[in-house]
Amino acid sequence: MNAPIRDSYAFCESKVQEAISAYNSKQYKSIRATANAFSLPESTLRKRMAGRISRSHAHEYRQSLSPAEEKTLVRWISQLTITGFPASPALVVEIAEEIRHHRIQISKIPPSLHPLGKGWLDRFRTRHPQIQGIWTRQIEGVRHDAISVAALNTWFDAVTELFLQHQYPAERIYNMDESGFAIGASQSSRALVNIRERSSWKIIKGRQEWITAIECVSAAGVALPPLLIFKALHTNTAWIPADTPRDWRFSTSRSGWTSDSHAHEWLTTVFEPSTQPSNPAHRRLLIMDGHGSHITANVISFCMEKAIDLLILPPHTSHVLQPLDVSVFAPLKRALAAETDKASRLDPGRIQRVEWVTMYIRARAEAFTSTNIQSGWKATGLMPLSPITVLSKVQAAPTPEALPPSTPRQTKCLDLTLLHTSPPDGSELRQANAVFNLQLCNTESVPSPAKRYAQRMTHALEVAQSELITLRKELAEQRKLLQARKVRKKGKRVALKGKFVFSTQEVLDIARTAEQGTAAKNSRKRRHAHSLDTELGEIEERVLENVSSNSEGDCIYVATRT
Repeated sequence: MNAPIRDSYAFCESKVQEAISAYNSKQYKSIRATANAFSLPESTLRKRMAGRISRSHAHEYRQSLSPAEEKTLVRWISQLTITGFPASPALVVEIAEEIRHHRIQISKIPPSLHPLGKGWLDRFRTRHPQIQGIWTRQIEGVRHDAISVAALNTWFDAVTELFLQHQYPAERIYNMDESGFAIGASQSSRALVNIRERSSWKIIKGRQEWITAIECVSAAGVALPPLLIFKALHTNTAWIPADTPRDWRFSTSRSGWTSDSHAHEWLTTVFEPSTQPSNPAHRRLLIMDGHGSHITANVISFCMEKAIDLLILPPHTSHVLQPLDVSVFAPLKRALAAETDKASRLDPGRIQRVEWVTMYIRARAEAFTSTNIQSGWKATGLMPLSPITVLSKVQAAPTPEALPPSTPRQTKCLDLTLLHTSPPDGSELRQANAVFNLQLCNTESVPSPAKRYAQRMTHALEVAQSELITLRKELAEQRKLLQARKVRKKGKRVALKGKFVFSTQEVLDIARTAEQGTAAKNSRKRRHAHSLDTELGEIEERVLENVSSNSEGDCIYVATRT
């Protein structure tokens, strides 16, 4: 879920700009009417129309980073967000300090800079409301990289072609997937505690064994009976509660995971009896991921025989394109974790399989609601068919922001010592650009295009310098990592011989002794190989001599080493 953007400053400033534009376009007769229409103080609107700049712009010179440097930092944060490696608050502060300390210095005397204050990051986020602090969610790199506009367009082209060809109704479109559950596992959750006790622990039973559930839902919001797979050789009736629905299926495997036979058995014993249409000519659509057990000869041949169209998701995209993964399995696991916590409070011992099945029945009833199921189909753009629903979530490259309008403010005169080769005081690029632009704006003889050109050039120079600093920082860290990997030596496995604890020096001594023994063995092998080469060479020469002396024709026999 996207975090809401704070809009206190952005809202007020945008209102002011809209009010000024509305008044200039003659939409309102007076400034007072314009201020009332936009819910702004009349005095504020009058002062802004008279040329006064906003409070935030008026205090830009007091900021630790210039507007150009902060926008560069925002673009850097946006780029890290797109690539899947978001920046931590500490890293943002570190890069900001790096930009400050590596500005272009016009003077040889380095400026004295105080460290950024504790409130700088909060003020930075206030000035840029699109930057928000969130709790990150982990995702595998292959899943993150698999979601692209090209892959999504290919998927939805195939879906659209099937939908147009067969006109499936919602009750004949299905999504099947399996999910694993560790008995006794729970999740982090919010709770009310007594802070005087100084404890925030939640005791769990720990993982006991693995159970897999094969689930299937339709686009009409209906869930098919599940198939539960236990880790065992044979199914035991003691694992099945008395109130279990009669259409549920149970099976076993050596690992608790699904297999090729389970997928085929589910298709023939659960899916086909539950979804068989009254007219055999009516086709059904079954959407699955590309798991190996889903695409077997038995499964494909059965689907062809029963008029079932298989649609396989692109690799590593189920977290975006599969309805069960998007909106059903997460509520199911939260509800099951709540049931596990309740059982743990009553009895800290092991959870029996029959107890787990009872908890799964209650959790499934809470999660597999028609609303949750249909929201998954809608979020994946499948029902109703809407590719833009998913395509709009794909990250796009950030667009450059326009420079905010500003008016010149009174400040000190241009520091002419900057023209000398060795200025007596330290001046940095940001200060020099600010003074230069203000003096240029106050000069009437310079044409207006030249002033705008100079402002853009100085702004672009600060942006380029900030980007260069961030790139140098990343390059230095990458070189440091590569250098550490080059220096790191290969380990040597040694026999412990009854000893379990070693000091660092003892480990190094054992490894050195083992390496010396290996080097001695290699030396003996090389000497033995050299003697073999010598003997083989002598034998070869004798054979060639015998062949050349006994040959009477043009045939030449060559002896080769074996």
